[in-house]
Amino acid sequence: MRLFLLFVFVTLQGCSTAKHVRLYDGPAIGQDQEVQLVLPLSFELISLDEQPIAQFSQTFRNHDLTVKLSPGKHTLVMRYRDIWQIDADNHQTLSSGQMTFTGEFNSGESFTINTPLLNTLAQAQQFVEQPQVSLVSDQQTITGSHIKKADPLTFKQDENIEKVTYPHLKQLKFWWEKASEYEQQQFQQWLSATP
Repeated sequence: MRLFLLFVFVTLQGCSTAKHVRLYDGPAIGQDQEVQLVLPLSFELISLDEQPIAQFSQTFRNHDLTVKLSPGKHTLVMRYRDIWQIDADNHQTLSSGQMTFTGEFNSGESFTINTPLLNTLAQAQQFVEQPQVSLVSDQQTITGSHIKKADPLTFKQDENIEKVTYPHLKQLKFWWEKASEYEQQQFQQWLSATP
């Protein structure tokens, strides 16, 4: 079974051979006019100028992806996501919250993604909590802002919850205080006998 899953995974990786993706309408404007962003294997482009990006060409790749944009002002939203080996049999998938980059992208500019060194699982775990990422070209550096990823396992306290009241509790206390010692004992026996 493990060999079959490995075969399927390798086959799917081989299906994604595109190394360049153009994300602007109309005919190609030429490499000297295009803006290029080299997207490492561990980064996903989520949206460009508030338009979602199809994830298929990014999901099953085994290489960096060059994203071609038109020059001008753009807002890019990305996410870090990578699989880290813990030991021979275990791995952990780490992902960051969304990172937003807004800037003026010039004709012919080529950007790479700059991150701190991520050589260990501990470094990667610290990075996803507070990623320091920037887009770097020969002309400029655009620093991203990070939106912390929501923790789905954390319960949020609702401030608007109404206080629960028990209308019969007051009556039970009243009658308990009025009952004789014998009546209280009989009532306790009845409670313990009731399933």
